[in-house]
Amino acid sequence: MKNKYSISTLKVLTILFLFTSCEKDEIDTWVSIEANKTTVAINETVTFKMSGNAETYVVYTGDTGHDFTKSYLVITGGKKVDQEDYVLTQAKLDIWIPILTAEIAAYNIASPNTALNANAIISGLQSLVDKSYYKDTAAIKIRELMPILPTPLPLPPLYQPITPTFIKYQNLVATYFTNLSVLLTPPGGFSTGVAINRYNLTYSYKFTSPGTYVVTLLGTRLSDKIYSGSGYIYNSTASASEYNFGRNTATVTIVVQ
Repeated sequence: MKNKYSISTLKVLTILFLFTSCEKDEIDTWVSIEANKTTVAINETVTFKMSGNAETYVVYTGDTGHDFTKSYLVITGGKKVDQEDYVLTQAKLDIWIPILTAEIAAYNIASPNTALNANAIISGLQSLVDKSYYKDTAAIKIRELMPILPTPLPLPPLYQPITPTFIKYQNLVATYFTNLSVLLTPPGGFSTGVAINRYNLTYSYKFTSPGTYVVTLLGTRLSDKIYSGSGYIYNSTASASEYNFGRNTATVTIVVQ
């Protein structure tokens, strides 16, 4: 019985080891790319041959609009893209308070029937300090505190017919809030690549301008789905967060004369 138990245990451990090894190999991605010629004339065809163990292949030819270094994957690096982030700091509020107090006092003298409560407004602004808002959301918050602006702010003529009051609140945000937005989209947008059929790993291309171009092949492989909670039967949804990615690149340089 002892020997049988030991053999059974050994078999289980061996299976687990093999399974773990397969999981690791599954996302150990490799790719390669080569060109039939690396120095060409303008509009001369270059044929690329690729290989690898990836599940998806994308080629970035390196010319305008197809530069891998300007692709979504490289630039964003997991960050939120073009996320607006406006914050009212205590330092900026301290600058704003005396200006606003004087404006409200002058407004209340001129318009006693619609007098503004300076203490309530300043207390409301204090509650916004160090919180992150979209620009429009911050403008709405200020409008809720001050439905009437004590001092009209100038508007460019272009905006006069278009919700001028709300734009004045946006101007307050631009003046007193700190813009911490992360704007990642490059001028002209992100570069794109060409998806390659993994069963036919060849691609032909003609460069239309002289220069030196780094052609990049991006290969991606997925792990098995990572199940959690109730497992496969009750948790069969798929999303990027439920997979590990194995990515790798290979390059070849083309000189166009």
